[in-house]
Amino acid sequence: MSRNVDWSKLCPDLLRSIFESLSSLDFHRAKTVCSNWYTVSRTCPLYPWRIVLQGQNSLLYDPIQDKIYHKNLLGIDLSEVHCLASYSNWLLLVDPCLHFHLLNVFTRETINLPSLDSSLRDTPYRFIRNDLFECFLELYGTKFLVTWDDFKFSKTAVLWINERNGDFIVAWAIKQFYIFSYKKMANDGDDERWSITCTQCEDMAYKDNKLYVYTYDHYINVLDFSGDYPKDTLEGNHYLNHPFPFVDTIYKMRISIANSGEVLIALSLKEINRKFCICKLNLEVGEWERVDSLGDEMLIFGHGVTIRGPVKDRGIKCDSICFIDDDHLSDNYLATRRDANCGVFDLATRRITWHTRLDDRSSKIYWFVPGQA
Repeated sequence: MSRNVDWSKLCPDLLRSIFESLSSLDFHRAKTVCSNWYTVSRTCPLYPWRIVLQGQNSLLYDPIQDKIYHKNLLGIDLSEVHCLASYSNWLLLVDPCLHFHLLNVFTRETINLPSLDSSLRDTPYRFIRNDLFECFLELYGTKFLVTWDDFKFSKTAVLWINERNGDFIVAWAIKQFYIFSYKKMANDGDDERWSITCTQCEDMAYKDNKLYVYTYDHYINVLDFSGDYPKDTLEGNHYLNHPFPFVDTIYKMRISIANSGEVLIALSLKEINRKFCICKLNLEVGEWERVDSLGDEMLIFGHGVTIRGPVKDRGIKCDSICFIDDDHLSDNYLATRRDANCGVFDLATRRITWHTRLDDRSSKIYWFVPGQA
């Protein structure tokens, strides 16, 4: 009897069971063994970690295993960057000189995106650098000043990356009416030009080659990224004729795409008895309705897509919303922020579980989802 075993062809159910018994770091190592293991790993539940950016170091916290990992990020001063978006192990960062980077928080690999000074794709717009820290966006002689401070509070951006082949897409909005995007695919050659799309943008989310854009008049536009440059999608956009009924009890709103492809609108509310809720469009009646449950999925407020979350409640579980304190209007603002700066809202119980503060007040904290694919 031969003892040769092809470990790449283990039964998917058995392999999934093994994956779910591993520590987070071992799980992320194991899924890179071969393409079959990677495929099975994508069916396993994921859960968010917290990352704290402190000077030239980062602190990674695994909330389920209650472990803290310290990472030195090779001379990058994280107090001098804004984190605009995250996807899997990667962050989208912008520095004071308006240079954009992708950073892998585990391997410390960095990808530098093309300079804004480079030409924009097929457009009359161009960037003119005023000095080291300022640029002008120019159109037919009219100039708009763009600085690092524009990204301090308005972090409307998305990142998607395929860690198997290095393909990625980034998009960010500026001045409420311009979306800049950059698409890098393995077969695209050396084209390093940004695309610009003129559209209202309050928030955005990306999934399966489509960028969903929530506008200031409460409609949702869809941009198709499957081609060489983004195009407006009118046919098949069910949301185009159904604006969201925005009301004064909303503190903040973010859009997210469920695994089914449905658009969800997550709301942070000013109500006392309900701090968060989720809505989706009922296509049969053409009205937006509240969603009572996400099932086996969960989301990070502002992250853009849902993930399949853990069923067991170990501080993080499915059918919940992770958020940071700026996303939440606390009833007791000062007292809450002394002890915690992020939490998890349970959709079923409508209760918030606050997570212990891991950082000083000068640090920057974010949720991210290691291994997201």
